[in-house]
Amino acid sequence: MNNDYSQNAITTVSETRQCLKLSGGLFSRATAGIIIEKELAISVNGEHLATASIIPGMEREFVTGYLYGQGFIDGLDDLRSVEIDDSGAAVTLKDSSRMTTASGTTTYRIVSGGGRAAFSDSAAFPFIGPGMAIRKDDVFAAMNTVFERGEIYRETEGVHIGGLFSASGAPLRIVEDIGRHNTLDKLIGHALLNGIDFGQAFIASTGRMSSEMVLKICRAGIPVAATKTAVTDRGIEIGREHGLTVIGFVRDAGTRINTDMDVRVIQNAGMKVYTHPERVLCE
Repeated sequence: MNNDYSQNAITTVSETRQCLKLSGGLFSRATAGIIIEKELAISVNGEHLATASIIPGMEREFVTGYLYGQGFIDGLDDLRSVEIDDSGAAVTLKDSSRMTTASGTTTYRIVSGGGRAAFSDSAAFPFIGPGMAIRKDDVFAAMNTVFERGEIYRETEGVHIGGLFSASGAPLRIVEDIGRHNTLDKLIGHALLNGIDFGQAFIASTGRMSSEMVLKICRAGIPVAATKTAVTDRGIEIGREHGLTVIGFVRDAGTRINTDMDVRVIQNAGMKVYTHPERVLCE
């Protein structure tokens, strides 16, 4: 499958594999869409920092967003260069001491299940002010858009999807990747590289909003984060502390929910607003 997944190139992100499918108690030959998993080695100022497992494409956005979310940079001005080639990503920071300051250990692996927060003082994050509000219908529409544009998800059912939307609900970028953290890093990197105002945008995601996800969103100063699934206790606490509106279980009417035994169709739209509900307009 070829998707216009990076900004400037057509990238192959999945392939078809043969398998045996069990149906009605019998096996039969079938084909299945399989995600291509790419290992991306990241070095900073000549020192190996991490190896990420990602879907091919948007490597520059991922690296930029990852470094920002982990506290290695505060913006594009901290980067001297980001070079991407077949061997990985080579980053040069203007201030090499930031690498030592931001992380006690400099080499680890980023797997699809989650990320690791290198910054330690989240109290230094600015409080997200009350300037932006969104309509509840735009939250439902954003979650629907995320799934409508999730081509890799429809083929493989093996990715998370994240979307960055304007305050009016217009989609700015939709990203699919192996891990929910990867989608968020790519979205944040895209926003940094394209001069998008974090304070006038919101996130819609298929991934659980745990503490690491919420910390990255708060660091960027994005006012609203919505997910189709659950939010953890620390995610709620961090959102409350830093002024983030955290919304979970966004289910529009007609949404299909896969369960262990069946597929359930949501009859009535709903969501759970855990923190700072004043940003969600109900009329």
